[in-house]
Amino acid sequence: MSLLWTLVISAVTVLATFPLTRFLGRHAGWPIAALYLAAAAAFWPAATQVMAGDTPTWSVPWVPTLGLELSLRADGLGTVFTFIALVIGAIVLAYSTAYLKPGRNLTFYFYMAMFTVSMVGLVLADDLILLFLCWELTSLASFFLIARSGYAGEAASMRTLLITFLGGLGLLAAVTAIIVRTGTTTLSEALAHEVWDTSPGFTAAVALLVILAAFTKSAQFPFHVWLPDAMAAATPVSAYLHAAAVVKAGIFLLMRFSPAFHDVPVWNVLLITTGLVTCGIGGWFALQKTDLKKLMAYSTVSQLGLIVATIGVGTEYALAAAILHVIAHALFKSGLFMMVGVVDHATGTRDVRRMPVLSSAMPVAFWVTVLGCASMAGVPPMLGFVSKESILTSMLDSPFGAVASWAAFLGVALTAVLTFAYCAKIVFNGFYDGRGQAKWPEDRPLHTTPWALGTFAAIPIVVGLPLAFVVGILDTPVGRATAAMLPADAEEPHPHLSLWHGVNLELVTSLAIIAVGVLVILRRRFFFPAREHDTFSFDGADVIRVINDTAADFGKALGALARADNPTRHVAVQFVALAALVLGGVGVLVGRDELLPVQEGLVSPVDAVVLVIIAGAVVVLGRASSRLAAVVALSTIGAAVTVQIFALGAPDVGMTQLLVEALTVLMIMLVLQRLPQTFGRGPRWGNKAALALAVVGGLSAGVATWALTGRRDRSEIAIWYLTEGPVETSGDNVVNTILVEFRALDTFGELTVLGMAAAAMVAILSTVRDRYLDPPPESDRNYVAPPEVPLQAEGSTAYRAIAEAWGNAVPMQIMVRATAPLLAIISAILFLRGHNSPGGGFIAALVGSSIVALIYLATSRDRTVGPPRLPLRLVALGVLIAIGTGIWGMLGHASFLEPLHGYVFDIYVSTSMVFDLGVYLAVLGLVMEAFNLLGATGGREGTRERADESVEGEISGPMDTSRGERYAETRRGIPGRRSTYLQQDRPPRPGGGQ
Repeated sequence: MSLLWTLVISAVTVLATFPLTRFLGRHAGWPIAALYLAAAAAFWPAATQVMAGDTPTWSVPWVPTLGLELSLRADGLGTVFTFIALVIGAIVLAYSTAYLKPGRNLTFYFYMAMFTVSMVGLVLADDLILLFLCWELTSLASFFLIARSGYAGEAASMRTLLITFLGGLGLLAAVTAIIVRTGTTTLSEALAHEVWDTSPGFTAAVALLVILAAFTKSAQFPFHVWLPDAMAAATPVSAYLHAAAVVKAGIFLLMRFSPAFHDVPVWNVLLITTGLVTCGIGGWFALQKTDLKKLMAYSTVSQLGLIVATIGVGTEYALAAAILHVIAHALFKSGLFMMVGVVDHATGTRDVRRMPVLSSAMPVAFWVTVLGCASMAGVPPMLGFVSKESILTSMLDSPFGAVASWAAFLGVALTAVLTFAYCAKIVFNGFYDGRGQAKWPEDRPLHTTPWALGTFAAIPIVVGLPLAFVVGILDTPVGRATAAMLPADAEEPHPHLSLWHGVNLELVTSLAIIAVGVLVILRRRFFFPAREHDTFSFDGADVIRVINDTAADFGKALGALARADNPTRHVAVQFVALAALVLGGVGVLVGRDELLPVQEGLVSPVDAVVLVIIAGAVVVLGRASSRLAAVVALSTIGAAVTVQIFALGAPDVGMTQLLVEALTVLMIMLVLQRLPQTFGRGPRWGNKAALALAVVGGLSAGVATWALTGRRDRSEIAIWYLTEGPVETSGDNVVNTILVEFRALDTFGELTVLGMAAAAMVAILSTVRDRYLDPPPESDRNYVAPPEVPLQAEGSTAYRAIAEAWGNAVPMQIMVRATAPLLAIISAILFLRGHNSPGGGFIAALVGSSIVALIYLATSRDRTVGPPRLPLRLVALGVLIAIGTGIWGMLGHASFLEPLHGYVFDIYVSTSMVFDLGVYLAVLGLVMEAFNLLGATGGREGTRERADESVEGEISGPMDTSRGERYAETRRGIPGRRSTYLQQDRPPRPGGGQ
């Protein structure tokens, strides 16, 4: 339970950021830091067990049907990284209380807490799916923390997201391959699987995918460019994420998968070479920077490369050295980043060329920085010296022989010289030389450093000094972490850490590095300024920009193929591709009966009748110049298809098709009232091209149906649904049980799409100005008057049809009163019987929607049906009910959306019916929203005239025989309903006169 409490406290911290920042502002960092320490204290019992040689675990079923469990496991490696994430995080948040400007800073604390819980979940995960999810969450948190820094962080955050998500795709591919090949999602079991020894090709491929993921997150060449970009974020973010935590996630991934890959040649070669290259270029670029924060960023790149190279050696001693340097680096680099924030706060700049002499003005900050840089440079007696000597020793054990070992040793020594040089630049250019002293105004005092700013910046650095003298206390933690990085059958490692190992090659090398570093210091006034220029005018950010621009240009070129108002252009590419795929693929299969067996009895006489009707309607549709005639032909096609569906014995699908056709035709008619009566005449060549595409597309679809569907019997899965479905679900309607039980997640996705469609309709249509009914004020220069439509003669057919239409509403309203209750009963019956007979939530909702359609048609004027906000509320309630059903299943020891079955008073019930209720409400709300937005020209608030009348009020009295005449007058200019047929002058604004 210790593992669970650690994760729970970390998760509660995320939620606590909202009230804490609301009431405490930037000082919310204090209680949040306390929560971090509480989580670390909760983890202490598990850590104690790990140090004793045990491996505490915790798990709970996640998706039982797939064998997935939410599993946590604490070993030595997870223990080290958990304490780094929580303890360093607490220090950084306490530092933030003085660094941040006064204000709520809600997003800062929220994203920092979100990152922490993701990092803790990542390092304690014993499930591959959980590992991947937490990995991606750390990338998202890093993106948001960079992006919140303003304009400077916009491009940087996108580049960071692009690179880290590229690695995420690699990890996803690796996790998927591991699960498929090993047959388990448990991380510890997968790493101990025999496949790593028996399948070298698979092992090498997965190792490459893991390397890709780790290199992007730990900023290894050529993916290192995102880390300097990330310096746009606030200094506490850099100190925590980009020094101690998020970059260490990539290091952790390499260490976590080391048991499987530590002796794989491609793993060893790539990690050692890439790590040393990254270490070298990071050190060189650090020397070029004059911004202390950018210098720290490149130094982090360099140090991470050193750790990666050490992991690549793969021996017990090398892995122990790597974990020790991870600890040392988390301490001195987080502290140094925070000290840069102290300098920035005091001077208002991070540019060493503008710094005054700070060693005397800020002596405490100066000496703390000296200690931190000494640890990073490997100067005794700091903890960094112990870890650097261990790394030098480990390089002599390279798995590729003596020559490679000496080359790696020499590479580390040379990069250590660069490390010493940029550490000297931080100390002397930043604090001692005062290169900007001559330009520093005498009357410009340094800002006083708040105690929290200096104290918490110094803590992780100062700890490294006494820890080096008693480094032996880390023997057990480092040993347990090393054991977690070795195969399960390896001997228990027993590292012996010490500040003094006698006079040996490593010590002599360290002294030589320090000697060269001292020469650099003595010649610093020449050496440092000479390096302060970019080696390459084209950097990594430019490379990413070129890649992004090239991809955007390519996308625009593809989009140009369909960028036109002509629908032929939109579908041309798809139809041609479909034809090439289908006709070419089917041509290979034709004649091979074992692949396309011929089935008898698949054709019935009704098919010929339906074919003739559809073909005739298609011809009419293609040649129609009237939009109304086209709609009639289109509805004929839908009705004919419905007949064939019923003939095939699918009443559920047939009823759905029939109702959808009816409602769709009504909605099309609502749209037509805003369009011209006839289609525009297209160019002759365009019509011919459209005809050719239609023939090709139809032929391809027909051939594909004939070859892939019409020539085979029922599939195995279809037979399983028919035979086992009623047993599994206690429901005889296979169509409904598939929708709400077997594939409820698919239905939930479609339900979400319905919700988004409803919201999109409101967002788009409610903002479109009706230029006939609601013209803008004369001051609106962007207003373009609508085209004038000639008034129909009073004796014309159109005039009489419109003038006499009011009388037709009365019988329709009387019919609605009789049919609406009947349809409501039918809707309820279809809903209740859907689990065992044709019906279900979707069909029942369509019947209920028919009531809405009839009510709208029965009104004598355009008006909304029901309260304006009711449709969206129905959609939202339906989606929430579906989500609640899924959570209900999880709480009932099932998986998400897996239905629970039982009896209530001897009546069999299932939670799938509740899920079906969500479907019902969402569909009903969507249809109601469509009618209100497309049909009620008066807007969502009602009509322009007599908005307070109800449907019942319209039929409560005798019909006014003069209403048709008044309607005709209204069309000539009196405020009221708009018509595209009758209009002479634009009507005035609502409530006004002419």
